[in-house]
Amino acid sequence: MSEANYRISVITPFHNVDLAMFQEARDSVLAQTIGFENIQWIIVLHNCEEQYLTEVPKMFQGCDNVLTPVLNNDAKTPSSPRNHGLTFATAPYIAYLDGDDSFTPQCFEAVLDEFEKSHAQVVCFRREYELERPGLEVYTETLLWNQANERIVVEKGNWDVEKMFDGVFGMVTSKAYDREFLISNNLVFDEAIPYAEDMAYVAQAFATADKICYLPQLIGYHYYVNSASLVQSTDKNGATLISYAKGFAKLFDMFLQYGIETDDVQGLCLRESFFILNSKSITAEERAEIRDILAPYLLETKMLEPSKGRDLSACHMLFHIPREVLLNPDDPYSGPHVRSMQNGSNALFKILLDNMSTDYGEKYSFKTLKTIDAYRFRVPLSTAKTLKPLVALQTNIGEQNILTSAPIQGYFTTEYEGLLLPCTSSHFSQYVDALSETLAHKKNALFAGIRNTRRMTNDQAVVSDIETTLVRNLINDCIPSHPEYEIQFSSKDGVYYSHEDDDLYLNLMADALLSPDLEQIVAFNTDNLARAFALLHEQQDALLALVAEKDPARAAEVKEVLSQSQDGSAVRALWPNLERTVAYGAGEMYQSMRQVRAFTGDLPHNHGYLYSPVALLGKAVSDDSDLFSMSSATGSNFYELLPLARDASDDQTLTLSEAESDKPYQLVVTNQAGLYRYVTDHFIYVKEVEFSSVKFTIY
Repeated sequence: MSEANYRISVITPFHNVDLAMFQEARDSVLAQTIGFENIQWIIVLHNCEEQYLTEVPKMFQGCDNVLTPVLNNDAKTPSSPRNHGLTFATAPYIAYLDGDDSFTPQCFEAVLDEFEKSHAQVVCFRREYELERPGLEVYTETLLWNQANERIVVEKGNWDVEKMFDGVFGMVTSKAYDREFLISNNLVFDEAIPYAEDMAYVAQAFATADKICYLPQLIGYHYYVNSASLVQSTDKNGATLISYAKGFAKLFDMFLQYGIETDDVQGLCLRESFFILNSKSITAEERAEIRDILAPYLLETKMLEPSKGRDLSACHMLFHIPREVLLNPDDPYSGPHVRSMQNGSNALFKILLDNMSTDYGEKYSFKTLKTIDAYRFRVPLSTAKTLKPLVALQTNIGEQNILTSAPIQGYFTTEYEGLLLPCTSSHFSQYVDALSETLAHKKNALFAGIRNTRRMTNDQAVVSDIETTLVRNLINDCIPSHPEYEIQFSSKDGVYYSHEDDDLYLNLMADALLSPDLEQIVAFNTDNLARAFALLHEQQDALLALVAEKDPARAAEVKEVLSQSQDGSAVRALWPNLERTVAYGAGEMYQSMRQVRAFTGDLPHNHGYLYSPVALLGKAVSDDSDLFSMSSATGSNFYELLPLARDASDDQTLTLSEAESDKPYQLVVTNQAGLYRYVTDHFIYVKEVEFSSVKFTIY
């Protein structure tokens, strides 16, 4: 087939993309219902390592419709490879595909049909997304069009500006373009814009097109949200942020030229503000230069009205945060909205809003509380003594809507006089996300179990411990629902249901020994990890017998290693691919952490997450570090701190931004499970106070 007969040209900027992931992109183009032979695919190998220059062309041997031009330059964005790829395109229509994403099979057939029917220059479809791990920021289009319509055609003489440019419209990959339209309007990516270059391209296309066709119901693109992408990275230096500001100024000028006023323009200033607040190296002089660039545009913008894509709080954030940060280069952290966000106002006000109609919410007038200070003034500190009678009304009588408007799905057991701490679905999700993130994409030995401790309360909730609840949910719900996590265990699901801890750990360790390719050994705390490793000596004969039942050769190998190796080297010899152990080993677990180290030697250890029945309190900042990170700004819990050096009657708390380094505090938590200013039995020692988090050790 000659080049002139290709129906669509696909341009992919390729920079050292994982080849297994790129295989999914390849398969999605091969699977297009219009036939692969009708597609010209231009894969621009941009600043690639040598292996990709060989491997990518090899994937398409014999495919005359696939071009793999090489481009080496100083650019770090996809703009230049996309422009380079466009010079090779010959089909009448153009689509863009990133190397870690994919198209759905019917995408091109539906899009080309709409080009023929509507004679539009741009056809827009929808993007679904997949997170590499929980907690990543998602940029996806939210349309104001009526979703019940299969197709909507907008003509230049009858624009609906608000609907066209509201939401994150500036994603180039969820659209296809008429090639002659692009050429005649000299529409290329502006390589001088280092961030949000997609937005500039799409804005130009929308502004100059005679017709734009929207397909609200066609999900045509699968977007993989990668933690290593430019969008997800927040710590940037001053020179980079100045270049972003200059690019944003060009976008402002373009939008003003086209008569577009959208939240996305303000959103650029908000994004720049967050970059500044999180930068560890930017100077006051560099912040002042950014102010001089963006202030003329920022001061002309107005507070936007709420819409489907943004609520009132988002409108306030878009308006106030950039003004406090960008216009105040000497102290960008001092503004009231910045401080409020840093201290967790978003998490707090969502909790209050969701629960204002509860008995507790009505007693303390949650609906009237508009500031963190008002919340702390109106609502008293609570303790287990406060909580116990209210929980008893729920568990013993079956009362509801006392503490939360959401149903209580379970109660976590505690050591305080049998107190049960409530848990809702939204509250529990943070635990699931944390454990899934720890285990994702690894071959794991998980030393934990599902114990026969469950009982039902009269409000139809389940009483259990955190470990049992989490492991049960992970096996029964999370892994089947999220295959993208690629969580692998050395043990089969049924093993975790052992009711006797001794048998459970023996079987788990035997399974771990049968898996020489283990990458992680994980437990909820180092007591459990030390107990598991101790079995290598205390129950060696029983372990070897269990291993020999399934793999006699492996049993002999394990026996030889244990007889020849010292403890610190035995673990590495048994599992040569082992990257680290993961278990909370700080504070009261310090002694068991020393026991684990006796077995693992210099193998990296990560303290993982600090799981508590009250809330997920912190995450280890890195392997072999005793520092944990806690954030109210991005989490679902609201934290306060009680200074330990205070009078017995003093209940004045501090917010996270008010904390001082090298001082101890008692944690006070408000969460979505019905705890309000609950004084926990957790004590931390603050080491660093940053905009995005507080770093602490366990006191």
